[in-house]
Amino acid sequence: WCPPERNFLKEFYTDAKGQEWTNATGWIDEFNNHCEWHGVECNEEDKVIKLMLGNGGLSGRISDAISHLTSIETLDLHDNDLKGSIPSGIGKLANLSFFIVSYNVITGTIPDGFGNLSNLQLLHLHGNRLRGTVPLLASKGQHYSSFISDCGSPSVFDSPLDCPSCTMCCNSQSECDMTEKKTDFGMWSSVFIASAVFALLILAAP
Repeated sequence: WCPPERNFLKEFYTDAKGQEWTNATGWIDEFNNHCEWHGVECNEEDKVIKLMLGNGGLSGRISDAISHLTSIETLDLHDNDLKGSIPSGIGKLANLSFFIVSYNVITGTIPDGFGNLSNLQLLHLHGNRLRGTVPLLASKGQHYSSFISDCGSPSVFDSPLDCPSCTMCCNSQSECDMTEKKTDFGMWSSVFIASAVFALLILAAP
């Protein structure tokens, strides 16, 4: 019997040109468990909860099969050469907390379903060629969230990506700045710094 998630990972491997990866240890080997494949982490039920293949020589595209890994919490594919669009089914992965695809060549728009990902804490989309609007993100009141996209100017397009929930915007020159929407950490850091400067001014006064 072959676990369905094993087949979904094999589809991902094929679409992302796994034979060219810098490290594909264990992948599609018929004699080992898919949870032992490089970059894959599973829970006690052998359900994939993490897929971490950043800077691994991936190309091709992100397979739609990834949308069937329903227990996944972390999907990290940063610094590769992935093209095509973000599969719409990723917006239905209710447990997804970390989605990192920065510095690829991904195009198209952000699936509307991302607005329903209530567990999402970290979303890194910058360094791609995405356009349109990032749906309003529901961060479920976390004390810390990091939502970064190419919403800064100048942009490779006539207008930058619209991301009302982003905590940081990057531009076509790879310059990134905090937005007005700050994390709690950023807000309290600003308050602390302002208080410290005020105190120094008081002490320096004659």
